[in-house]
Amino acid sequence: MDKVEKVKVLSQLFDLINYYYEYRDQPADDHFNFLERVEKCCNSLDIDFEEFKKEFKMDTKYSSL
Repeated sequence: MDKVEKVKVLSQLFDLINYYYEYRDQPADDHFNFLERVEKCCNSLDIDFEEFKKEFKMDTKYSSL
C-alpha cells in the first residue's frame, strides 16, 4: 500500500473512531458492522486489531454500530 492509500485508510479509521464515540449508545443500523470496518482498516495499516480495541475502549456489545 502506498503512502496516499495509507492516509486514506487512516482517515477512514479516524472517522470510525469519531463515529464510535458519538453514537456508541444509540441504536445501530442492521447493515452496518462497525467493528468489521475497523478491523479492515487496522489490517490495511498493519495495526493489531485487539490492541486497538483495548486502547480505544471499544466494547464488543457495540459491534453492530
